[in-house]
Amino acid sequence: MLLCCSQRTDLCAFYSDWLVNRFQAGLVDIRNPFAPRQVLRVDCSPGQVDAVIFMTKNPTPMLDKMDVFRDYAVGFQITVTPYGPEIEPGLSDKRQVLESFRQLACKLGPSHMILRYDPIFLSERYDEAFHCRAFERCCQQLAGSCTQVIISHLDFYKNTRKHQCELNWKPDSLPRFTALACRLADIGSRYGMRLQLCAENLDLRSAGIENRSCIDAEWLRELTGKTLEYPLTQARAHCHCLQVTDLGEYNCCAHHCRYCYANFDEAQIASRQARHDPESTLLIGHLQPDDQLITKKKSERQLRLF
Repeated sequence: MLLCCSQRTDLCAFYSDWLVNRFQAGLVDIRNPFAPRQVLRVDCSPGQVDAVIFMTKNPTPMLDKMDVFRDYAVGFQITVTPYGPEIEPGLSDKRQVLESFRQLACKLGPSHMILRYDPIFLSERYDEAFHCRAFERCCQQLAGSCTQVIISHLDFYKNTRKHQCELNWKPDSLPRFTALACRLADIGSRYGMRLQLCAENLDLRSAGIENRSCIDAEWLRELTGKTLEYPLTQARAHCHCLQVTDLGEYNCCAHHCRYCYANFDEAQIASRQARHDPESTLLIGHLQPDDQLITKKKSERQLRLF
């Protein structure tokens, strides 16, 4: 079983105490976002989990908690973007994020760390020259702390349309993104970092940009030392990531990024955060008498050793 923490909300930034409590207890409940009365009960003890993938824009709250995960294979994907508070109003000081990135790399090793410089969008303020300068500064700060960088073009989600004015972005900028990606690949290579695309129907291998998935068999082998078989998630077009169990919930991330796909109803965020209890088995709220519990454990067929 692969556990993702999380593609739905930033658990590391806002719910790290709950996260630690769940792993210490060895059990976590996940409410089905499409069938709210269904709750998936997951055994998250080390023997049931192949790897834990943390996805975050602020890993700092995890620095003093990593001993809890010493018996797990762990990987981090940390997003560092160059946008200002009009785009990412809830983000922490990015200098601290970079410092925390470096500290985690020292503890876990660079192969366990992936930099996400995404999503990329182009506007009058955030043009190609801006991105090249910002990306080079980021590479300078993280040289030696990772070798893999994920980039992607901003998609036109519901939240993106809602905040079109703040973004000042036009969704027809894919050709400009393609040219920019090649420039970023050249910058990354100077700092020992190789770029890869995330869910893009593009072939930029001639520029040294790999066609890989965010969570793929190659990275999983780096984290675990094993060859593990998992089905693909196929969550959206051109996504070839391995299937994960996500511990998060939608509409409860206080970063308030204007391009976010997971906060599609921002009016819910404050009220949902108020229902969070670090001692609950659920991220938001508590189990109800009419909830239907479904138990999930690791499938032994996923493991194949060579």
